[in-house]
Amino acid sequence: MFAPAAPLARAVSKARTAASQTASEIQDDIHVAERLYAQATHPEDEGQEVPEELDADEAEEVIEDEYRPLMDGEEGEEGRDGEAGGKAAKGKRKRWDEEGGETKVRKFEVWLAQLIFFILGACILLSWNTEIVAGAYFGARLVGSPFQTSFASFVALTFTTGNLAFLAHANATQGGANLSRRIQSSIVTLILILVIFIVSTQVKEIPANLFFAYLIVSAVILAASASYLQNAVVALSASFGPRFLNQILSGQGAIAFAVAGIQFAAAYGAVKNQKPESPSSAFRLQADYALSDPQLVADLAAAVPPPAVRQTAFTFFLTVGIFAAVSLVSYWVLLRLPLYRLVIRASFDEDAATTKPKQAASSTSLHVVERKVRHLGIAMLLIFAVTLAVFPSITATIVSVKTGEPDVKLFQRPELFVPLGFAVFAAGDWLGRVMPQWEKLAWTNWKILMGISVARLIFVPLFLMCNQTAGGAGRAIIRSDVAFFLIMFAFAVSNGYISTLIMLASVVEPSLEQEEIEVAATCLAFYLTAGLSAGSFLSFAVRAATCRCNPFV
Repeated sequence: MFAPAAPLARAVSKARTAASQTASEIQDDIHVAERLYAQATHPEDEGQEVPEELDADEAEEVIEDEYRPLMDGEEGEEGRDGEAGGKAAKGKRKRWDEEGGETKVRKFEVWLAQLIFFILGACILLSWNTEIVAGAYFGARLVGSPFQTSFASFVALTFTTGNLAFLAHANATQGGANLSRRIQSSIVTLILILVIFIVSTQVKEIPANLFFAYLIVSAVILAASASYLQNAVVALSASFGPRFLNQILSGQGAIAFAVAGIQFAAAYGAVKNQKPESPSSAFRLQADYALSDPQLVADLAAAVPPPAVRQTAFTFFLTVGIFAAVSLVSYWVLLRLPLYRLVIRASFDEDAATTKPKQAASSTSLHVVERKVRHLGIAMLLIFAVTLAVFPSITATIVSVKTGEPDVKLFQRPELFVPLGFAVFAAGDWLGRVMPQWEKLAWTNWKILMGISVARLIFVPLFLMCNQTAGGAGRAIIRSDVAFFLIMFAFAVSNGYISTLIMLASVVEPSLEQEEIEVAATCLAFYLTAGLSAGSFLSFAVRAATCRCNPFV
């Protein structure tokens, strides 16, 4: 009768052992974090050499000896044997301690640095998402104005054009720029703009023309913020290596997916109890789905956003603002890491410390580097020109083939179908950005990259053959919702995957000197922005050809 006690005792014993191991691992992780904190704040007390006291060559030696194997995903024989080789043999520094504690500290430091670059990469796109995703709120503020249906196109055009101009200036002045100041001032500027948007959600009535003017001004300011932030973060990541650049790109994909997910969840919560609506333009749909009673309609007619719309916008802007603040704090943490200080010491002139890179304009010509990566830049431009030509100007007008039918399902209603399309794109784009992290999927043959960039033009007619309403209803050739989402997914994956491979190809371009890699990365970022701007202009042409109308109204 007591037989079941034996298995129970074994289960309890295993649980205790597992709990003990978990507690030990947690204590070990805490110890690692404490050691890293001590090294970051009081390196002298830890017996560490202060990075600022090393010259560039010594700092590079420390990086190659203690960090590079971990940054490349390897520990090396020296780490496994507990011996540091030449420099450790001289007693100047020790790579790993006997229990591997130093290895864990360095691994954690590299992981933390990559996480911070991931966060900074996400922060780069916050400006764009702020202007695009809050379309429901902006549309509600502009009801009855001449810009009610065209504001989104004007905002996108203003942002991308401004982004291109400011990024050109950022690249041209990068040689003597203080990257740290650019990063911090850009994030602070973003936060200040978000604060104004947050305050606006608490104001019931704002003149539509005044709000549109601020919307355009904010697009210019946010474009400048994003440009200088992108320039500085990409240039900084080039000094760390391709893995850190990949983290930036992954962060951009992640934030787009998160924002699209939030947008879809908000739309689902707003429309699940409503009756189906007829198809309309994407941005109008985003504004209309919150309307559920005559009073709300009357409020909108007076250019007063319904409380639900203002509350949703308040939550969105506040969330974005909090993330921007977290990004700023994360960068402050990065500044204290020994790895960061060593990289800065190794990559920058001794007298200038964190302000002037070795490759000043006098020694490295931006024009010379641009010519070396021009073939990659053209491929990058084509990728984003094709993407912006149809996304979201055309894709956001594509509705379910079941729209208007009595048996239409919830997710086939336009109010949810359109946000779901955004979510599918964001998921595919993010997947494409992380795929190069697998070695077998990371290749850099520029001819193939160029060929795929050109081949993506096929997506333009494919989307036009779907059930898009820009050219009038009932003209769909591809009458399948599943086919549309498959096309959207392939479109998104190719966008994220090929653009990431092109960026990585610039890091390993054989014609580049080591000191030119940072400049090459910023050149590719400029081509990317040029592609966005070109695509924004092309979207007007595509929409005009489709609807045979004035695309600006």
